[in-house]
Amino acid sequence: MTGNEDRPGRVRDGDTSSKDVEFETLIVAGSADVNVVHEAEGPIRFASPASHRLFGWDPLELEGRRMEELVHADDLASFREGIAELEEEPFVTSTFRLLCRDRSYRWTETTSRRVRIDGRKVVVATVRDISERHERMLVLQDQARADPLTGVANRTVLMDRLGQGLRRLERSGRVLAVLYLDLDRFKVINDALGHRVGDSVLLQMAQRLTRHLRPNDTLARLGGDEFVILAEGLPGERDARDLAERIIEAGREPFSVADDQFICTTSVGISLTGDPRRSAQEMLREADLALYRAKSRGRDRAEVFDEALRTLAVGRLATERLVRRAMEENRLVVLYQPVIDLPTGLPVGAEALIRIDDPDGGLLEPRSFLDVAQDTGLLVDIDAFVLASAVRQAASWRQVAGGDGVEVAINVTARHLAGAAFAETVVELLDAHHVPHAQLLVEVTEQVLMEASNSARTGLSALRDAGVQVGLDDFGTGYSSLAYLQQFPLDFVKIDGSFVRDLDRDAGSREVVAAIVALAHALNLAVVAEAVETPSQREVLESLGCDRAQGYLFGPPAQPELLEKFW
Repeated sequence: MTGNEDRPGRVRDGDTSSKDVEFETLIVAGSADVNVVHEAEGPIRFASPASHRLFGWDPLELEGRRMEELVHADDLASFREGIAELEEEPFVTSTFRLLCRDRSYRWTETTSRRVRIDGRKVVVATVRDISERHERMLVLQDQARADPLTGVANRTVLMDRLGQGLRRLERSGRVLAVLYLDLDRFKVINDALGHRVGDSVLLQMAQRLTRHLRPNDTLARLGGDEFVILAEGLPGERDARDLAERIIEAGREPFSVADDQFICTTSVGISLTGDPRRSAQEMLREADLALYRAKSRGRDRAEVFDEALRTLAVGRLATERLVRRAMEENRLVVLYQPVIDLPTGLPVGAEALIRIDDPDGGLLEPRSFLDVAQDTGLLVDIDAFVLASAVRQAASWRQVAGGDGVEVAINVTARHLAGAAFAETVVELLDAHHVPHAQLLVEVTEQVLMEASNSARTGLSALRDAGVQVGLDDFGTGYSSLAYLQQFPLDFVKIDGSFVRDLDRDAGSREVVAAIVALAHALNLAVVAEAVETPSQREVLESLGCDRAQGYLFGPPAQPELLEKFW
């Protein structure tokens, strides 16, 4: 004998004697895994003693039985594929379930190779019990496919099932519906009462929704208070609307947490299709747009995506592309509108106002693109651009004006305020350009404060603590303005232009403005009036004690160099 290939006790790829197999049997007898020799499509010729410990079978009971008899019916295809692959591969590893003597099944990982023994082809397999590992894997898979809070499906599962459901439409002849819903007042409850209460409300809502589903429907949570229901096989739109109404009714029931109860109604957007060529992303986007319309029409209602929304969606997509292109091509423009001290008539600052320089449409005002920028997340980048531009401009004007320089006001979104480093970024910019912190004025709308998270409120406080002035824009348009004056650390309020417009000819507007001025001054807040266009409006504002004003009477938004004459 020469070399390892002739060593006794080794099963070789060539012909092997029965004596060699006996030696091999002695080696594998002590293995913790089960070793099996079987014909590819025939009986088992040998099983090691470990078969009794792992599967309850005496080795002699297995000899003569076909291997396929022991493989779970659902795994036969995998087993047979592995045997077939041995014609091309030296080793093949397969995973399948094997029958135990007590009629249960255990998951195995089996590595097989084909050899010749006494001139006949057989399969030598090493079988390892992986039942515990497989169960752990299934648990991890379930966890990866489930929402950790509510236990319902997550986005990954939803998109997978939605894609499958669309493909099944080709032979169903029915429609598929996607219902996108959220809780109308959840943010208020979550921010005011804490995440423990918010989580309890979400759990209760998931349980309620589950009760209204058919066995084949899918409920998923996308995050926050957003849920999606996938309903397949519906006869038509009426059935989807009926399901939405049941969901809305379920949301009207009080949510109970400890000794408290909360009302948190539900809005629903519905997207329907019978076309298997549609994509899962399109369906979800359409349902989201329908939800947006339900919210804008008063909430606690359902809306179905239709051609009007499709037209709106196309327009919004075009606007989004316009904004992205303007940012890529550096066509964002910041104009400045002067702010006047009413008692002296002297300019004291300016508000930074964003525009897009559209080659086809000239300078576009914010109302044509800000909503889309907000929804797509682009407004954060726009805010950052305006902030940097405003600080640089304040530094430039400080050199021109001398003294304490010129105040510059910017508008900030709740998302930007919520950024952990936003306040730090503002301070670093001001310091880098040697601009006193008090020269920057940050304006937020009542809507921003209504929707602000705790982190956004913290960001607002951090700005004011750093000496940046903070004001409430569009004051008087929200339903809880007085509460915000007491809740938030503010330096000034800006009266909405709708009250200024009729100030000189409407007694009601004059009384509202007088009340705002009196209240703000009582709280040591300055008052700024916007959209002042006539001398008579200015006179009334001065008589009521308003501190500052801006509007076309004093100057339109303009390039910064045109305002240098004011300083």
